[in-house]
Amino acid sequence: MKAKFILLQLISLLVCFELAAASHSPQLLHYQHMDLHKGQIQALDSLKGKPTLMMFFEPQCPWCLKQGKAFNSLLGQCPDDFNIVALGIHGDKASLKKAWWKMKLNFPGYLTGAAMLKDIGNVPATPITLIADEEGNLVSHLRGYVKLNALLPQLQQHFDLSCLNQA
Repeated sequence: MKAKFILLQLISLLVCFELAAASHSPQLLHYQHMDLHKGQIQALDSLKGKPTLMMFFEPQCPWCLKQGKAFNSLLGQCPDDFNIVALGIHGDKASLKKAWWKMKLNFPGYLTGAAMLKDIGNVPATPITLIADEEGNLVSHLRGYVKLNALLPQLQQHFDLSCLNQA
């Protein structure tokens, strides 16, 4: 029963994003989040200019660890072509900072801001990754862990980047 409830919540979240994307692409970079390293609140507007992957993670999530490693590999392959951020949910600052640190990510981690959570609704499972274009508009999403070899064609579909052609 609990699994059905979580599945329904996940479907409703994704339907909301699909409907929003059909009418207009939501702007994802204007939300404010707390930087898990520095403790400062900041918007991600400075990331405009490159596609951005926003990975939701939570403590005690082994699939988030795997997704983070895949994104680290992507950054190794395309160091100047993407922004990637980890957005922590379902935990306090200390537990999210510890989880982010344990994942050894090569990209920044944030405590997801309340305004974004209010707008997107409950995120019932992680990892979920939102893909934004160069202006920060939602173009797609990934549910669950996606291996790098499956991720690259999805990214190539949205972004014509030479580093993706070299895979």
